[in-house]
Amino acid sequence: MNKTRKIEMTVELIRILVAVGIAYAIALVTLFLISEDPVYIIQQFVLGPFSSVRRVGSIINQAIPFVFTGLCFCFMYAVNKFNLAGEGIFMFAGCMSTLVAVNLGEGLPFPLMVLILMVVGAITGIVMIAIPALLDAKFKANIVVVSLMLNSILVFLSIWVLKYQMRDPSIGAMGSYPLPDNAVLPNIFGKFRIQSGLFFAIIAVILVAILFYKMVFGYKMRVVGSNPLFAKACGINMMGTIVAAQLIGGALAGMGGTCEILGNYDRFKWTASTQHGFDGLMVAVLARRNPLLVPVAALLLSYIRIGANVVNSKGDIPTEFITVIQGIVILLVAAEEFMGGFKKKMIYKAAEESLAKDKKEEVEEIMSEDSGEGKEQ
Repeated sequence: MNKTRKIEMTVELIRILVAVGIAYAIALVTLFLISEDPVYIIQQFVLGPFSSVRRVGSIINQAIPFVFTGLCFCFMYAVNKFNLAGEGIFMFAGCMSTLVAVNLGEGLPFPLMVLILMVVGAITGIVMIAIPALLDAKFKANIVVVSLMLNSILVFLSIWVLKYQMRDPSIGAMGSYPLPDNAVLPNIFGKFRIQSGLFFAIIAVILVAILFYKMVFGYKMRVVGSNPLFAKACGINMMGTIVAAQLIGGALAGMGGTCEILGNYDRFKWTASTQHGFDGLMVAVLARRNPLLVPVAALLLSYIRIGANVVNSKGDIPTEFITVIQGIVILLVAAEEFMGGFKKKMIYKAAEESLAKDKKEEVEEIMSEDSGEGKEQ
């Protein structure tokens, strides 16, 4: 990695931290102004998520689906296509994985069952996200509009499947038949009660990072997104690369929905959109399309959400105020010129130092050559 790239990554990380800090400060001031007991509420908001091992585990558990959907949107950003179908795919993949699990029953061993269900989630994501991707590639359809409409279709389709294909009539609420025991992901780390889908999330981050920065496809994908004219001149298959990136993103969103159902629920009972897809959009924005930063952004968002829940349960503040923090963070991180001057100064300074070093080495080399010629004479 060259020095300029290191500076850009460092400044991006600083930008994210500063943006979150500003939003967090505004949230604390807001809590102080509107709460009847501001000191207690602020204390709960900041320290509440760490007040018990169960809440710490909840931070990690909530971050797992954010990681999957965040990685999904990293692929969308990489090829500069705002395919938002990850929201509906997350729910529909969870629905289809439950349907397959209920029908397969307990006849298969646990590892094989989980593998099959993860593949079902991935295939569901690939098939569904291909609809807006191909409509955009072949017919120049507006991918934002198509994907948003697809989200609504998938939500209602999931409810239809739940209601007419796998509803359990023995319970009062709307819910599927119970997941078989061989399909449930066990909790790990004792009292933290973290779902073992964490391992799938870690593997996904590693594989996506390798694909992005160590494989030819990752380079093609980033070139297509950042400079399509140059990519076309280099002979890169534009349409194939763009569609393939979206398909991989859809697979990740689908596996995220499967992990969430198998790890945190005993049956499928989602009757409304989970919003985890749009949470992943925010995670990808915070991570600046870097898959290695996705887990950090996911944990940060999860921490803020858990803090809001603690404040809501122990105080007089509604959880909706968290949208203020999220909006400010997105505005600041998405603003390219926020701390842009600082980044330029760092790059210019590094360039000057590099030029001065090269010039010094050149002078020393000339002097050493002159010294050698003098000795020969």
